[in-house]
Amino acid sequence: MNIGIIHGFVGGGGGTEKTLLSILEALEQTDHNVTLYTFSKPKIKLKKIQIKTILPITIPFFGLYQRIMESKLVAKAKNEDILIQASGGLSIPATPNQKIIVYCHSDFSNDLENKSTKYKGIWSLYYKQYYNMMKKFVDNLPNSKIFLVSNSEFIHNSLKSKYNKNSKIIYPPVNLDEFNPRNKKNQIVSIGRFSEEKNLEFGINVMSQLNSSYYIIGNTKTKSNILYYKKLEDQIKKLNLESKTNLLKNIDRNILINYLNNSKLYFHCSNETFGISVVESIAAGCIPIVPDNTAHKETVPFDELRYVENNENDAKNKVSSALNGEFDHILKPLANSIKKFSREKFQRSFLELIEEFN
Repeated sequence: MNIGIIHGFVGGGGGTEKTLLSILEALEQTDHNVTLYTFSKPKIKLKKIQIKTILPITIPFFGLYQRIMESKLVAKAKNEDILIQASGGLSIPATPNQKIIVYCHSDFSNDLENKSTKYKGIWSLYYKQYYNMMKKFVDNLPNSKIFLVSNSEFIHNSLKSKYNKNSKIIYPPVNLDEFNPRNKKNQIVSIGRFSEEKNLEFGINVMSQLNSSYYIIGNTKTKSNILYYKKLEDQIKKLNLESKTNLLKNIDRNILINYLNNSKLYFHCSNETFGISVVESIAAGCIPIVPDNTAHKETVPFDELRYVENNENDAKNKVSSALNGEFDHILKPLANSIKKFSREKFQRSFLELIEEFN
């Protein structure tokens, strides 16, 4: 079977890209003819998978514009037997018989509720175009040629409620074997790109009331990431927390893994449609303290480890209890609960789905 993978911008990192790479790795083990379609040349090497791009060079920025161009990629891939939209949206069949599997990292509500943007000039034009294309995609969801895969039960239920469209749940891939809990210190770590929606200032406020070392690890790949990073730096200085609160940007994966392996507790500040870093922290033997909402109820299925959203006092009390060892007895059940999120299970499930179309 001829399979096309649509992913307009490769290079943004995060869970979306981990999902893409896992799909590619699984398909390389099959006899299918697979082509990855991107806007600019990605910095990845694939043995059996062909790569087709609109531009022959790598562009590590203009991510929103590159995603807008995904509709052009779908047209470019019109002769494939099936398309897999790995980045989650903007894929409308270019021909009447074209079938598209969309892996949904969200329910698209954030894109549709924000009709305007804080950006000015040419950036606002990009955003307006993106919004209009996303609305067109959502309007086409009833199309029987568009098949949805949800990254969590939370997203599955939301898609069903908002658009009356069923989806198949396949949890994102987590490499559980990367981690080896050891030498646990009474330190706390949070992981997430430096971006407003990650709500990291909340974590700083909570940890300011405690005496443990706190590490926030993330990437600054865009201008907005850098501005948010500086905002957090200013907050730390204002609260005189330089001695115990640390911002770590763009660090090597091995260093990140060491922080998780050595930390007693993982703290998450924001809503998540899944939350790969939460599952990774559990694999590293951390006790996760997360908001009591969204897909956190699936990744952390223990009520005592979830705090009332944006409630600093409840979050602080949960963190204190975890540091004092009150939740240590949950570590083993937690480790068992994440086995269903393994990369191997994701790849098996995705290949089984593709065979249904073969």
